[in-house]
Amino acid sequence: MKKNIWENVYYRLNDPVEIQLAILYSVKYADIPITDIELKHFMLQATSVDFIDLCSIITKTLDDNHMKTVWRDEMDKYILTQSGTELLEMFEDKIMASVRSSLRNTIDEYFVREQQKAQLRCDITPTDRDTYTFDVELKEGKMELLNLSVYAGSRETAMSMRRHFKRDPLGMYSKILEVLTPTEEERKAEEDA
Repeated sequence: MKKNIWENVYYRLNDPVEIQLAILYSVKYADIPITDIELKHFMLQATSVDFIDLCSIITKTLDDNHMKTVWRDEMDKYILTQSGTELLEMFEDKIMASVRSSLRNTIDEYFVREQQKAQLRCDITPTDRDTYTFDVELKEGKMELLNLSVYAGSRETAMSMRRHFKRDPLGMYSKILEVLTPTEEERKAEEDA
């Protein structure tokens, strides 16, 4: 099989206008307010832009009033302004198709990962000087399936419990349901008592 000689060739964004348009495109495509860290992650992951250039052009984009910060979820996040939306509408087709595609893929993958993280939370919480609990929360969409806190004793045990639960959270959930749900024989015994 012949190797594609172009697969490791990246287009380097050097032009400040191209970088600014890619920034505006990222904010628009995300379609929700995004943090500074998220924007930088998208741009650095999807393009080969210089970090210093990126930071200065983000600042310039804010100063030019093409983008502004809003307070959401207890932090500052970026959204497009009217002038930023209009600028992008006029020049979006000037952003290389490969850059647009790479940005879309990076943003989509990021939000899928964030959604998966939001579905499972496994924490180790100190209860005393040398004792810990293992706390787990499992969700399906917005519905909470499991919210459990278990005394683990040592930190090592709590970490082991977390690793074990994270390997197969739905399998562990099924086992917990199995333990908590009485069998037919146990139900009959409870009714007879």
